[in-house]
Amino acid sequence: MSDDPSRLSDDHSRSMGFTEIKTWLRHRHPMLYLDRVLDYVPGVRLVSRLTVSAQIDAVAGHFPERAIYPASHLSQAFAQSGIILFQVSTSKLADDELTLVGAMNSRFFRIVTPGDTVTITITVDRLLDDAFFFSGRAVVDSTPVAAFRANLVRRKAADMGHQWW
Repeated sequence: MSDDPSRLSDDHSRSMGFTEIKTWLRHRHPMLYLDRVLDYVPGVRLVSRLTVSAQIDAVAGHFPERAIYPASHLSQAFAQSGIILFQVSTSKLADDELTLVGAMNSRFFRIVTPGDTVTITITVDRLLDDAFFFSGRAVVDSTPVAAFRANLVRRKAADMGHQWW
């Protein structure tokens, strides 16, 4: 395999199971979408996976006569992939820090339905101290289902003003 760290390979492969993913994300059921991180290279890219089940509440009600995985949930899975890559490329969030989506552009090509396994590949576009710009795509069986471009910012919770929660 190549010694180029930007290429995914067995030599540079890193992965995360569901339990480890929960150490990188503050999201929990029903808002935690990623099942696995298949591979990542800090500062370069991350490949994640989610499997769509008919048992997911959002799928059961969207729509009962023809189940479709909501595009908003796919967008959130993309953002969660970015949150993980942001942290492994810089540092873990402190207890008093949050990541916020600054902006997201998305384009959807095909619906995602129960039984589909979605693979999300994201790449770093630009990485600053407290801002992360990234883009990527989601595929099912190598067929593109969505493309995204987004940015995240890292902020201290206290800097967000009065907390109503």
